[in-house]
Amino acid sequence: MNKGKMFKDTKFNIITLIIYIAVMLAISPLIPGVTWFQLGDFTLDVVNYYHTIMIPLALLLILYAAYILKLNEKIIISINISTIPLLVLNILGLVFFYPSSTQLADYVIQGLRDIWMLLLTLFFFIGLLIFPFKSKEKFKKIWGAHILLLLATISAGLAAIMGMIYEYGNLYGFTSISWFNSLVNSWGGLQTFLSNLVTSHSHEMLPAVMGGIVALAALSFGYENLSGWKRNIVNLGMIVSIFGTISMTYLYAISSFGTYSIPAIFTSGPSGVNGLALDDSQTGLIGIGALISIFGIYFILSNKRSERLLQITELITWIATMFVMIGVGYIIEFNEAYYGGGVPPPNGGPGYLYDMAYTNGHLMFAFFFMPVLAGMLLALLLFINNDSKYSNFNAYLFLLGTGLGAEGVLIYLITLSWYVEAIGLAIITLAMILMIYVPIKNLRELPDKQ
Repeated sequence: MNKGKMFKDTKFNIITLIIYIAVMLAISPLIPGVTWFQLGDFTLDVVNYYHTIMIPLALLLILYAAYILKLNEKIIISINISTIPLLVLNILGLVFFYPSSTQLADYVIQGLRDIWMLLLTLFFFIGLLIFPFKSKEKFKKIWGAHILLLLATISAGLAAIMGMIYEYGNLYGFTSISWFNSLVNSWGGLQTFLSNLVTSHSHEMLPAVMGGIVALAALSFGYENLSGWKRNIVNLGMIVSIFGTISMTYLYAISSFGTYSIPAIFTSGPSGVNGLALDDSQTGLIGIGALISIFGIYFILSNKRSERLLQITELITWIATMFVMIGVGYIIEFNEAYYGGGVPPPNGGPGYLYDMAYTNGHLMFAFFFMPVLAGMLLALLLFINNDSKYSNFNAYLFLLGTGLGAEGVLIYLITLSWYVEAIGLAIITLAMILMIYVPIKNLRELPDKQ
């Protein structure tokens, strides 16, 4: 294969992205300022490195979705030829992030990367819009997953735009854009607007991506081949996730571009301090829809051991994420009088350190490693062509790491010790590195998954 064809080849670009993500995870402890486990929110250094992994993950998901849905060839080629340039921009953005003398270059490079990704997302979105008209019969069977994927793309795109507006406002303000500056002032001023933007960006992006992954998994596993009632269960789960995606997106839009303050529901305690944030209830619906879908998806799991193990691991990532986000997170929200939102007394609660531990723990597990693992597993499934003890071993490592990671979040919350979670995530990273061998070994034409 010559270089021109190689860069347009979906197989080559998927393998490239898999290797890049796995390697970047493995070397992250060596990067200056990247300390994943520390109480509270991510630092700026960690956030910067986080994006150098999550943006390629988004690219991998877009490419994978375009491939399995057989979208327009020009769309797939445009994504393929963007892979290497975007990874180069990613690395340059990381290198130029640290020296103060290259800050301007860093802004330009990362801005170019983000705009490029937004354009690819737009092309992908157009392809999704066209799909029902080109594949009417198939759409009738997969409408639930397709609509969820479409809406997840819109929501993630909006979250990306919020992030870009935040960066512009943080660097330059909006005084040069008089009409928009007036709106910002009417919404509470620059700092209030920027705070709302970055909160909405971070809270909306990952649930949207995870909703898209749920839809992609159902499509990848071939749920259109299920019998009527089983397929209807999957579509029911998709409907729940669709509702959650729409309501979540609406809440974050009006709370960012306006004066709406997201309330808590089912409040109790002093001044109603305990209660579930309304946006968390809606993001939770996306995960609840995923859990409902599992009851139908289970019936289409592969009979091949290696493939089935990876598919089961995919579903386990959804369950583990829900355990951490709802099973643990909701309990904290209903006991904020004690946890205090990570703020010490007298403004917060006596258990504020435990709240900070959960903040760090769930960001690492549910908002980072589980989406990465779920996306990587879907891509890796393209290269599993027979039962393999090597692949089975790695699947068990993924399961072990996921179990320890989820349990580790709970231990982190209770004891302020992050070691169990870190061990779990380290095992996942090791399995990702080892799993690179599979696609490289099976250098072949991608199978027809349809």
